[in-house]
Amino acid sequence: MKYAFLIMLGGLLIGGCAQDDAASETDAAAAVDVMPETIPAAVETEESSTAFVEYVWHKEGANFSREALMEKVAFWNGLIDAGEYDITRVNLLFPREASENYDFVWVMVWPSAEARDEGWAYWTANDEPSWLQEIEGVFSFDAADAYMFASTTQMQASEANTTDVFENQFNFCRYSEGKGPSDLSAFQLAHAEFLKAYEEEAGPSGYWYTLLEPTFEPNDPTPDFVWLDLWSTAEEKTDGMAYFADSDLANALDAMATCNRTGFSGLNIRS
Repeated sequence: MKYAFLIMLGGLLIGGCAQDDAASETDAAAAVDVMPETIPAAVETEESSTAFVEYVWHKEGANFSREALMEKVAFWNGLIDAGEYDITRVNLLFPREASENYDFVWVMVWPSAEARDEGWAYWTANDEPSWLQEIEGVFSFDAADAYMFASTTQMQASEANTTDVFENQFNFCRYSEGKGPSDLSAFQLAHAEFLKAYEEEAGPSGYWYTLLEPTFEPNDPTPDFVWLDLWSTAEEKTDGMAYFADSDLANALDAMATCNRTGFSGLNIRS
């Protein structure tokens, strides 16, 4: 079941660096009428740049609406404010392509695995019954469909996202024959130079990325690495990916790995 997350969230297998069609920034904001996945930390030590990001699948109910969702978000935030939780930030993700497994994903960023375990224990003992009653008919979730990754920021954005909306893309990748971690490290160095050149031409951007490591044990075949790209806007994502698609770096990625990709619009609901 845990591996199903990697497959279903990863979407259809596409080789190379094909881009999904990002909708407009207005569409992203309209997903819910109210910043990025995790705030890029200062990459000074592994400890300072690592967070634990948990993705919980949710399905819409018969009474679902954007307004109803935001009412439940306010109720949930009230529970968190009153309870004993150590949560860094919370986002909602809305798939750019429909999935039969979820309609949206509730994302919680924890400072540690221990904070996550303590938070869920407190939730189960104190807040879960009232929450299940509150959301009945609006949306539902199964705690079995909660998937946590250790997230290590690799590059910070050169320009902060000052809005509540963002875009992302998950890349679940397997090395090509004869390739491995040293090739990924070399690619990251080339990627940094590529981004520097791009921003010298296009100006500062809200782009940054992190690597995700599953904290659960997936079945074979597991991805060799999970690369998560984030942008401040849909336009920024479209422009950046178009620039990348025409580059030698895209060919280098094609040669290094084959990736499953899927994109989401998102917004922050707690920070």
